Amino acid sequence: MGKRRALILLIIILLFCSAFYLKAAEESKEILVTLTERAGLDWKNTPVTIGIPVPHGEKSQANSLRILDQWGREVPSQAIPIGIQSEDAPIKWWRVTFLGTINKNDSLTYRVVSGGGKPLYPRTPLELKEVEDGYLLENGNLRLEINKNKSLLSKVWFDPNGRKSFDQEPINEMPILLGVKTGEGSYDSSFLPPTEILLEEVGPVRIVINIKGLLANESKDCSFNYDCRLISYAESSVIRMEIGLINSTGKPISLEEAWVKWQISKDEKYQAAFGSGGQTPLSVELNKSDYAGLFIDEVGRLRCSGKLGSYSPKGETIPAALGWVDLTGRQGGVSLGLKAFSQQAPKGLQLTGDGEIRIDLIPSSTNTKLIWENGVAKTDRLTIDFHSRKDRNSLKTIGALTNYQPIGVVSPDWLNRVGVLSQPLITKKVVSTMDAESMQLALILKEKQWSELLNLFGPPDYGAAINPKHWGFFNYGDLRLDFSPPWAVAGEYWNNNSYDLPYQLLRALIQTGDPSFWEIAEAAVTHLRDIDLMNPSGNTRPFPGLNHIKDSRTGNPSEAEDFRNISNRGLLLAYYLLDDQHSLELAIRIADRVCLQSGINLEEPQTLGLSIIAVLTGYQATGRKIYLERAEELVQIILKWQAQHEGGIPSDFIYKSGLVTESLVEYYKISKDPKVLSGIKSAVDYALFHFWDEELGFIQNHGGLLLSSALNILFTETGESRYFEVGMKQLKTFVEKETVQDPKEAALYYRTVYSLFESVNVSAKGK
Repeated sequence: MGKRRALILLIIILLFCSAFYLKAAEESKEILVTLTERAGLDWKNTPVTIGIPVPHGEKSQANSLRILDQWGREVPSQAIPIGIQSEDAPIKWWRVTFLGTINKNDSLTYRVVSGGGKPLYPRTPLELKEVEDGYLLENGNLRLEINKNKSLLSKVWFDPNGRKSFDQEPINEMPILLGVKTGEGSYDSSFLPPTEILLEEVGPVRIVINIKGLLANESKDCSFNYDCRLISYAESSVIRMEIGLINSTGKPISLEEAWVKWQISKDEKYQAAFGSGGQTPLSVELNKSDYAGLFIDEVGRLRCSGKLGSYSPKGETIPAALGWVDLTGRQGGVSLGLKAFSQQAPKGLQLTGDGEIRIDLIPSSTNTKLIWENGVAKTDRLTIDFHSRKDRNSLKTIGALTNYQPIGVVSPDWLNRVGVLSQPLITKKVVSTMDAESMQLALILKEKQWSELLNLFGPPDYGAAINPKHWGFFNYGDLRLDFSPPWAVAGEYWNNNSYDLPYQLLRALIQTGDPSFWEIAEAAVTHLRDIDLMNPSGNTRPFPGLNHIKDSRTGNPSEAEDFRNISNRGLLLAYYLLDDQHSLELAIRIADRVCLQSGINLEEPQTLGLSIIAVLTGYQATGRKIYLERAEELVQIILKWQAQHEGGIPSDFIYKSGLVTESLVEYYKISKDPKVLSGIKSAVDYALFHFWDEELGFIQNHGGLLLSSALNILFTETGESRYFEVGMKQLKTFVEKETVQDPKEAALYYRTVYSLFESVNVSAKGK
């Protein structure tokens, strides 16, 4: 009986504690984060990095953030303010990294709460020491040396017991080297020291070091720039490297090879393993003179070489079982994975009996010669895991670490509350306030966007067949289309940044929580900044980094003459959500360009609308008033232009007028200037008078959907029901009758249409 009473008392205490934690979290305005496992593995204390926005003036979350698990227990974390910090910025963002635990195929909710003292540290926090020639970085398992006189990562010590026992020799014979072979010779990172080593983020859970340098030959003639983000974590034997190669020669280069290689400590023989897409990794023993390799050729076929030469690949069958290698000697081993190995073909991996690991970013065995345009970059993501000899049996984890680590997505309800996005996300909380008809319409629209975006890009899963036409230059995250009007140079053109398609992919990630969109959005944004918007190291003009590949009239790379191709909302959101550091720099550079150049072409009215959105994005990132002032200048140009055209925004295509009107709406949300609202009303009234087609159900055509945000704000501000009725009529027609099959349409038609759901409750109250 006594035991039963004790059990009942324990249950009551647990319930009380749970209620206390929930009440405390609610009072502290908790932020929910959904952690999703997708590799079919159990993860313990694995690092998860997320971006957390906090509204301007939110004092409770102004100084620090902590992470609680589903039981209300605090987990080790660090929160770093990111972006360009300004008291005037409308939103403050934090980069939060925490050690999460999740079982296979599970989904858990973690909670972000306000500070109240220092967050919980890991048992063995990361430590960074500045030494004479650079830095030493340590956790219990690893010691890393970054030497200002050596290439990339110079030395590594490993203690599998996690006790900081680093008295033995380093496990590598030489630093990691990066190199290329071009039509003019070979260049690598061994001939010159790094040009810059920057501490990007330092904390007890995560440290990020940025290493920049030049590839050179023996004569120290320079060729390519490189940029490497080295990321390490507390209580982990894993490091990550994001390596970008940039053609900074000033001219197109014929590229024959590109590689990363590493010499680990020499042993008499090694056990080598390759993830080849099968149930069991390919495993061979390598003596000193042996080698083994696996690569994907230019047409996507899997091939083997050396001691694997007799193996006939059967094709991929298991996601994430391709694109990694392991080399294990007497003292231990190193596993290395290359993300999106098959999507980015041609690619190769090779191991040798003298301890060399080689990653072929472009293999010589494919006989592929790429014309690498000036300024174009290519980013590859590597995962390196160190293990003892006895832990070699857990090789399947490297594929998961490389391609399928758990991801965290912030609650869309929180993002709605903060106002991060220009239109609401459809959540249970949002639809619960709708009438039955509007609720059904909202849910169908959400599902429609999800499926159509996935259909555009093809299957994102590793191991699945992909459509190479949908993975762009270097086969990485872009959309191509045939573009052959009479006045253009016929051929294939990249269309990734068509009206900011990456922004829609990131919205879909938050909206659905589907990890597929993480992969596609990451690929699309990487391609956007690396290739569609050429890398800043490639030229010396006043506004570098803003060249667009393939001008339609010449077929050659060309700098955009105006702002019709400007798109930086996706870049900024990728910086916050995907930890894409370079995207912030480029997003601000775009806003600066709009401030300092004309770039306005009234024959292409979208240049006005897109440039206003660009500078408002710069304001969101920094709080700098110069961006608001430039937005006001451009708004005045629109209002004067309207006065000359009966209040309308003249264009052959209604979507161009819609882009301009959208920008007025976004500016009005900040300024509340009645003259701007009057301009929005004039533009919409003009469009309705001249182009509304009741039978078709659109204002001229599908492009009328871009007036959705304007129809919404006019209804909420004026109470005139006709604006709401036209908007909902367009939305219903789009949902019931139309299918999006073009990347430009996907970027445009979903751009403002969700904003109509802000009016649903207002309409219901009016009735």
